[in-house]
Amino acid sequence: MDCQNLVFSPKQSKKRIEKAIRVLPSIILRKIIFFSLYLLGARIKTIASLVDIPEVSGKTTIHRVMKDGISAFIDRRQPPKSYVAHIPPQTQQQVFQASVLLEDEYCIILFGDSKHQLKIPLSHKVHLKSVLLSLLLANMLPINEVSSVLDITIAHCRNLAARLKNEDVTEVLIDKRQGQKKDYLVDQNVKADLIQHFVARTITGHSTSSNKLSELINNTEQTNISSRTIRWHINKMGLVKIIKTLPELIQALKKKS
Repeated sequence: MDCQNLVFSPKQSKKRIEKAIRVLPSIILRKIIFFSLYLLGARIKTIASLVDIPEVSGKTTIHRVMKDGISAFIDRRQPPKSYVAHIPPQTQQQVFQASVLLEDEYCIILFGDSKHQLKIPLSHKVHLKSVLLSLLLANMLPINEVSSVLDITIAHCRNLAARLKNEDVTEVLIDKRQGQKKDYLVDQNVKADLIQHFVARTITGHSTSSNKLSELINNTEQTNISSRTIRWHINKMGLVKIIKTLPELIQALKKKS
């Protein structure tokens, strides 16, 4: 192994050695360095001077390591317990102030006890994401729990939470792709109303234009959905294909009855 082209930084060396001494006794660390430099081809006399270990002791360490392995770095004259590293105790596990429970079609967020809870339908995806990510940002819920409920990866969950710090909910949580956006505007009630009006008007021979249907739905549902969006959903659900076949099917069923 040729180390001629390696650049050594005395400053970095000092920092790293100081850090290593926190978990390794000085004598063991110096023996490890001695043996490593020996393997890299340095002269034993030069190594002994560098790491402040007598040349004879260095040779003894090399001989023992070659014979006994890693255990040779430990001074057998010292009790084993003197080499136990003093590792600082782990920080206390974070206690979160809220927890999540999935029950039927709801996500229930508990605050402290069952008396303080927030119940959100799983179908209300934007609302649910907004609340859970906000609690995540407030360190009230763990990220693995939030990502699991939202069925997204931890990385994606972390990214959404980070964006919420600087952007509005509509920019972060509502998909701007055209199809997704239209699905968000047209919920299940609107879709049911659309199908009902479309079928009724098809059977009775009335106009099923998107302009007329959007007018009827906006009056019924108190919405402001464009005729273009209505037309997109009509095509998506394949309703156009039943304009001719539906009246024929109804007549056929009447004859059978």
